[in-house]
Amino acid sequence: MIISSIVLTGWQLWLILAAILVIIELLTGTFAAFCLVGGCIVAMVGALCGGGLKLQLILLTFGTVVTFLAIRPTLLRRRAAAPKPVSNMDALIGRIVTVTDDIRPGAIGRIKADGDSWQAKATDPRVAIPAGCQVRIIGYDSIILQVEQL
Repeated sequence: MIISSIVLTGWQLWLILAAILVIIELLTGTFAAFCLVGGCIVAMVGALCGGGLKLQLILLTFGTVVTFLAIRPTLLRRRAAAPKPVSNMDALIGRIVTVTDDIRPGAIGRIKADGDSWQAKATDPRVAIPAGCQVRIIGYDSIILQVEQL
């Protein structure tokens, strides 16, 4: 079997390295690899213009630093401004659910939220909430949800 040798030019190597770094960035989301992608693109342009390896490495450094200084702050501001997803028990707060086991004054009953049964306690310890009533989840203490009757 004859294997032909493949010779890649400088710009092709920078393009392949940039593609690999994009994949790494997509997997990690740290932005570090993205800065190097900017450097690779600038070095690729230098290679296309006929620059030697020394010039390409200088352009790689320059492109990486410029990408870091110019684009990173913008992306971080957008990330900080994006709404944070609510999960776990925090996602239950504000939901209206049904009482499945009576909540007696000062005692714990049960509610059903998203098909799961949760322990619940009325925020007012003097209030009794019978099964079948609708309540709003207003907080939690450990794994016991705090509810108020509608």
